[in-house]
Amino acid sequence: MLITITTPNLSSADKQLLIATLKQAPYACVVFVGDGVYAPALNTAFFEQLANTVKDTVTDTVKGAVKIKSTPNLSFVSTDAATRGANLPEFINPISYKELAAISAKNKHWIPLL
Repeated sequence: MLITITTPNLSSADKQLLIATLKQAPYACVVFVGDGVYAPALNTAFFEQLANTVKDTVTDTVKGAVKIKSTPNLSFVSTDAATRGANLPEFINPISYKELAAISAKNKHWIPLL
């Protein structure tokens, strides 16, 4: 599942959707696009907690066989962040539009948060 965030402001319903989705589908991807690259800066504590929850869920799923160093589930389009001058936390991975297209092609289910 792919969740794209294109808005800097997330409602409490949006946050609950993200928590529930990533707990149930820990390999779902969240990508910050356009003005959505501001969302992690405006909601830093929430995304830090979400990233830690995802890491713990993934680690439990693989029974510690693989050490999770980063959270591939949280990404941002690097050119959008650069254009807007947004600084994102290190636990959120930069990707290109080409990589976003590849993620999009792999996921049948998409949820846009506008």
